[in-house]
Amino acid sequence: MSAPASVLNSPVVGTNLACWCGAAPWLLQFRTPRFGLLRCASCGGYRIDPPPLQHESQSETFYTEYYSSLEVPASGSWFQKVAVHVPELAGAGKTAADIGCGDGHLCAELHGRGWQRVIGIEVSHTRVARARRRYPKIEFYDCPLDSTRVAKRSLDLVVMDSVIEHLLNPVGILREIAGYLKPSGRILLLTPNLESGHFRFLGRRWTGMLAPHAHIFLFTRSSIARLLQISGFQVTHTGSLHAPLYTAGEWLRRLFSGDVKGAVWRAHQEVGALYGKLIGSGPMLYAVAQPLAR
Repeated sequence: MSAPASVLNSPVVGTNLACWCGAAPWLLQFRTPRFGLLRCASCGGYRIDPPPLQHESQSETFYTEYYSSLEVPASGSWFQKVAVHVPELAGAGKTAADIGCGDGHLCAELHGRGWQRVIGIEVSHTRVARARRRYPKIEFYDCPLDSTRVAKRSLDLVVMDSVIEHLLNPVGILREIAGYLKPSGRILLLTPNLESGHFRFLGRRWTGMLAPHAHIFLFTRSSIARLLQISGFQVTHTGSLHAPLYTAGEWLRRLFSGDVKGAVWRAHQEVGALYGKLIGSGPMLYAVAQPLAR
C-alpha cells in the first residue's frame, strides 16, 4: 500500500534534507504556491519546503546583500524579557557572545548590563562594519566562532536570537558552541514559536515569522528542548514571550493613510496576539541550557 499523500519521506523539491533529529517521515501541514510547511512525525519540529539557503556560502551572500542598505533600529530586546524570568543571565564581570548579532544592539545592551567582555559574531559583512562603527568598544567578527580569538571553555553566555531557524545543521553548530562555554556557562536560544497564538490563528498567513525565504527549521517548546538535549545540553528553562500590542491609534493612522491592506494584515496579527495571551503562548520561544559535563 502506498503512503498517504500527507506523508513525505523526503522533501518535495530541492535536496533530501532530513530533520535534525534524524527521524522520518515528514508530515505535510500545508502548501501554498510559494512554499510548504512540513512537521516531523518524531520530534514535532517543522521545516520549510523547499529549504532556502542550502549552502553556507548562500547564507553569507544573502544576508550581506539583504542588509546592505537596511539598518535595523535598536529596540527593546527579547533578552531583557527573558532575564526577568532567568536571573542567572545576569553577567557582571563575565564574558558573553551574541552569535548572529546583527547591528550589535544586544551586544551594546549586554555591555551596558555589566558584562566585562562582549563578542558579536555575524555573517553579514555590512552589519559587522556598521556595528564596529557604532560600538567600537565591542569585539565584532564576520567569521565563524572557530576563526575568532575566543578560547575554548571561556564563555559564560552565548545568545542566539532568531538564528537557529536559519541553520541547515543546528545540531553540529550547537555542539561546536558547547565547547566554547564554561561548564557553568549558559546558552539562550530565541526563535519563532510554532505553538503561539499567532501561528494557531494565522497559520500560513503568519509569513513574517515563517519567513520561507530564509528560515529552514522551526520549533515548538518540546522540539527546541530536544534539539538542545541531542546537541549536548541540559535544558534549564523554556517559555514564550509576548510582543506589545499595536495601539488603536497606530492602526487607525495606517488605515486612514490609505494602507487598507496593511491595516487588515495588522488587525489579523493583533487577533493572533490576543489569542496568544489567552492561551499563554507568545510568538517568541526561548530556551536556556547548560553544557553537559564533559
